[in-house]
Amino acid sequence: MKISYNWLKDYCKYDLSVATLAERLTNAGLVVDAVKPVDDDYCLEIEVTSNRPDCLGFIGIAREVANIVRSELLIPDVEYAASDESVNDITTVTVEDKELCPRYTARIIKDVKIGPSPEWLQKRITSIGLRPVNNIADITNYVLMESGQPLHAFDFDKLSGKEIIVRRAKNGETMEAIDGSKCALTEEMLVIADSQKPVAVAGIMGGRDTEVSDATKNILLESAFFDPRNVRRTSRKLCLSSDSSYRFERRADPECVDWASRRAAKMILEIAGGQVAEGVIDQNSLESKKVSVTLRMSRLNSLLGLDIDKDTVKDILERLQFKINSVTDDCFSVDVPSFRGDVYREVDLIEEVARVHGYDKIPVKSNIGVKLTQDNIFDKVTEKTKSVISGLGFDEVITDSIVGELQERHGNIWTDDRGIKIMNPIRQDEYLLRKALAHNLLRVKKHNQNYGVEKANIYELSKIYLPQEDDGMPEEKECLSILGEEGFLSLKGVVETILSQLNIVQKLESIHYDFGLFSPEKSAELKLGGSVLGYIGELSREVINDYDFRSKPCVAELDFNILVDKANLEGSYRKIPMFPMVTRDMAIVSDEEVIWADIKGCIESLKIDCIDGIEFFDVYRGRQIEKGKKSIAFRLIFRADDRTLRSDEVDALQEKILENLSNAFGVKLRA
Repeated sequence: MKISYNWLKDYCKYDLSVATLAERLTNAGLVVDAVKPVDDDYCLEIEVTSNRPDCLGFIGIAREVANIVRSELLIPDVEYAASDESVNDITTVTVEDKELCPRYTARIIKDVKIGPSPEWLQKRITSIGLRPVNNIADITNYVLMESGQPLHAFDFDKLSGKEIIVRRAKNGETMEAIDGSKCALTEEMLVIADSQKPVAVAGIMGGRDTEVSDATKNILLESAFFDPRNVRRTSRKLCLSSDSSYRFERRADPECVDWASRRAAKMILEIAGGQVAEGVIDQNSLESKKVSVTLRMSRLNSLLGLDIDKDTVKDILERLQFKINSVTDDCFSVDVPSFRGDVYREVDLIEEVARVHGYDKIPVKSNIGVKLTQDNIFDKVTEKTKSVISGLGFDEVITDSIVGELQERHGNIWTDDRGIKIMNPIRQDEYLLRKALAHNLLRVKKHNQNYGVEKANIYELSKIYLPQEDDGMPEEKECLSILGEEGFLSLKGVVETILSQLNIVQKLESIHYDFGLFSPEKSAELKLGGSVLGYIGELSREVINDYDFRSKPCVAELDFNILVDKANLEGSYRKIPMFPMVTRDMAIVSDEEVIWADIKGCIESLKIDCIDGIEFFDVYRGRQIEKGKKSIAFRLIFRADDRTLRSDEVDALQEKILENLSNAFGVKLRA
């Protein structure tokens, strides 16, 4: 909904800047999306929710502003002098389907002079993005935007039989709309017709045959209430919409029908001249149903956590044009106006009071403690971990706990001892309790590949069984194993994401680890707070060939019990940064034996307050890098809590970091 800042002052006197007005409206629940200058005015674009069609007009917005600034709502006068000729002697209106058109009004205005609108009216129309057409069309658009009630003016002399029939269309009927659209009508659609043909699609758009032109002398002014669902369905089927249909779909106010018609008639007399026939044809089958709601002060203050006095509540509701019928010590009996179809419960009235009084005045408890019992911490960490991994695009699998000896032929992760043999295996070649989950994931990967699924990002969280020295009961170890297809660094990032989401603050260390299952160049032992968390690596060429994989999967296997012990599900929170970050990418050349963990540790040991993050992103060996050396690329993220960092400050910090790395590892900046 577009609102003119200056035009709005016709209905409510206020002394707010456009920025303050936008802020106050937003705080009251009418979000102002944008404010744009238009000549000496401003256009406010307001997001009106579907339950507030009363705010699809200037008067509705002014009602809100008047309540905000505590001023009077100014409603335009609609009284005018009519001619002696009765409208009933000039035309007739027949409503055949009262369900789809519960109310239809018609006025006749004779001897009008069609021409351009006065400058002030054209300025008002253009300020909200509409195009001036002629004085009659501009007036109907003006009243539409003012009241939220759509109107339409027919050239009365072009109506066959000088009558209006509101009926369902006949299958096969057609009509050309004012915008040139060809409408193929069906019997589900409601039309406005004369004695021969449809002249408008009800609630959406008029027809070209009866539109007002420069030659028009007499007009029939329509103001009606149409069924919202029928207007919506017809609009969708015809792919035809308008400002009128937008409002009818959201339910216009049926009690505003006659007021808007009288307002337009008065403006036409003042601007286009002519004579308004006496009376109005008003086909009204609507039942007058007043909605009355009881509001308890005790309930209001209890729900909002406030202590608002009765006079304040009464003033807010009356300014919003709710009628207070009776007041007792604790209760109001409130009649809801017809334009507020969204209010029918006590809690709706409480919401009205809350938003006008100010949501910012509702107390908020800043510290909410959450205690987790130790009894279910394992289940909670399990649920959280699975949620994180699944959210990263991995599918959970469940595999057999009993495996064959050949399955572990490439070595094992947790122990080299022979697995525990079961006495009565179901399958003769599978008789050992598994000592790791990773090998089972390789079988699942192979199975999927055989069925045409080339990529299988999967994980399993379950028990493994490690033999004990005394040949007693095995150690049952909860493990998490993940197989990923996106590369070593990506899988390591998955592990880091899990730690982050579990709020584990200990540093994750990656130590080179040569193990038969993994490639020597891309494998590591993962440590957390001095404890071995697990192992990660890209599958070795031997394993890839053995399983006939067409990709290079990576596998990580973690001791899940360590994650449970170190997880902090109560959460930790960081203050939202107030100042921008500065990033610098560095590429350094180091000896082959220098690893990323050492470089990161060296930088962290400097304890530079402005470093907000250190991110590894590449390692390179090849041309331009001498033998026995490698290039390591990483990103430094700088941010200060109290200011925006200058470029020279960041340069100095970068030089300090490079100097320390050079002293510690003999690295140099890659040219």
